[in-house]
Amino acid sequence: MEVSGKRHDPDLDECSTNATIYCQPCEEGGKRAVALGLCQTCEEYMCDPCIEAHTRFKVSRKHIMLSVDKMLSFYPSTKQSDIGETEYCKIHPKEMIKFFCPNHGGLGCGVCVVLKHRTCQVDYIDNVAKDFVIGNEFKELEPTIERSEDILSASISNVNELLDEVENQSKYENARLRKFRAKINTYLDRREQELLDNIRKVRIDDENVLNALKSDCESAKLGLEAMRAELSSGDISVNQRYVAARRAEKDIRNILAKNEQMSGLMKATNYRFTKDEDMRRLLESKTGLGTLDVAGEFVPVPDLSTVTWKGTDINVKTTQDQKTCHISGSAVLSSGLLFLADRNNDNVKLLNVPARTVKSRLQLPGMPWDVCALHDDQAAVTLPYNSIIQLMSTKGGQLSVSKEIKVSPDCCGIAPYNNKLYVSNKSNSRIEVMTLDGHIISTFKTDDGRQLFQAPYYLTVSASTPPTLYVSDLLADTVLQMSLDGKVLHEYRDEQLKYPTSLVEVGPGKLLVCGQFSNNVIMLTERDGKMTEILRRKDGLTVPYSVTFCPHSRAIVVGMGNNNSLKVFNTN
Repeated sequence: MEVSGKRHDPDLDECSTNATIYCQPCEEGGKRAVALGLCQTCEEYMCDPCIEAHTRFKVSRKHIMLSVDKMLSFYPSTKQSDIGETEYCKIHPKEMIKFFCPNHGGLGCGVCVVLKHRTCQVDYIDNVAKDFVIGNEFKELEPTIERSEDILSASISNVNELLDEVENQSKYENARLRKFRAKINTYLDRREQELLDNIRKVRIDDENVLNALKSDCESAKLGLEAMRAELSSGDISVNQRYVAARRAEKDIRNILAKNEQMSGLMKATNYRFTKDEDMRRLLESKTGLGTLDVAGEFVPVPDLSTVTWKGTDINVKTTQDQKTCHISGSAVLSSGLLFLADRNNDNVKLLNVPARTVKSRLQLPGMPWDVCALHDDQAAVTLPYNSIIQLMSTKGGQLSVSKEIKVSPDCCGIAPYNNKLYVSNKSNSRIEVMTLDGHIISTFKTDDGRQLFQAPYYLTVSASTPPTLYVSDLLADTVLQMSLDGKVLHEYRDEQLKYPTSLVEVGPGKLLVCGQFSNNVIMLTERDGKMTEILRRKDGLTVPYSVTFCPHSRAIVVGMGNNNSLKVFNTN
């Protein structure tokens, strides 16, 4: 049956029985199946499974379905040579894709070209397909696909690592919360028992005193009763009665005197349980027990060992600097600015990396060593030869001095975590854990009697789960991974790394480490302990001291000894 006004292509009519028509719903799903029917209502060609599903659904079961012998009269106008060799247009389902628009990078049918690409120089697929397929552009598709697959595989790997981190972090924080709750329960049970014991002791003391008084009164009362019986007895003489009366007078005076004394003891302790004010506030608090502080986010980072790097120099010497710069410490602030310690010129600086300009400079009373970023636009710098940690504000992109913390001499590396500072001491070969007020909480120097460090110059706290401390030991050519209570977990060493200095986390379980004498930057992977050299002398590194990583721009910034320039490495 034919529809009135429907045009036919002579080529199609001649070979209609051999025409290959494909199922449109399947093509939408990325599959290809031969069409064996046409839904006249939807104007879509369908294979057997799609026809069966179409007639089963309530919304489409009353649609008009044409069999294979009748659907060809509705087939879109096209040459038989094109049938099955391209695809149906998604915008105009009755039309085949015949054109490609280089300007918009889109495929379309004749209707699409007329409506949307009139001013474009479009390619007719039948004319250009053969040359394209045998040309270089087509041949480059496969390596492009392979590179894209590699990129996607790396992204999948990153996602898997982050999923592991999400699960591990959840387990770790759950355990920490429950452990803290158990401590609270233990404390409350102990305090409850202490208070109950106090109440019991007061009760027993009062009962003992009052029972003794009661016993004395009862004993005296029995004496009086005996006295009365003796005085009223008819079996004794007048003289005996006289003696008994005089004795009774004396005894009564003694009883009354003693009773007078007892009246001062006849009392009970008045006590009352008073709720602890801190506990009362805790029960009324909406943040009782604790809060969940979101310190930041894990940003997926590609495998930096497979990346091609392009380095540029940024001059950080200012007109006030008298000596060649020596950037011994660096850190990325939340504002995106780079916080630098210039060891030779006794100052710290804020660098705007995109603008390549030093935005702020602050002179210090001595030589700085390492820096770190803190919360609320605060930062800290160690001054080992002044025995201080200088806290400062970076608000508005300007440096200003705030609080000063007195510490042991030769404090070098500094890393913040959970409102604490982890500070390395090179002369005493130890790590000090302190509050932001400088109160030392603990010290790591030995583990099971073994000296931990020879020269711990730099350190960082990994935010992976559980968090761990990494310390670079300059003289031992090692990087130690430690628990936050000072237990050694792993010791990393590699021939490629000589005199390790600054180190920074670039992702869960991944760190960058500077090799001062090996003139390189090494990537350390915690999972397998592998060390991979990613930047070296040929990339322009000479005596690297500090390394910083910006996860959003994925740039590595290296500060070098006696060099006015920073090296900034971006991916090609």
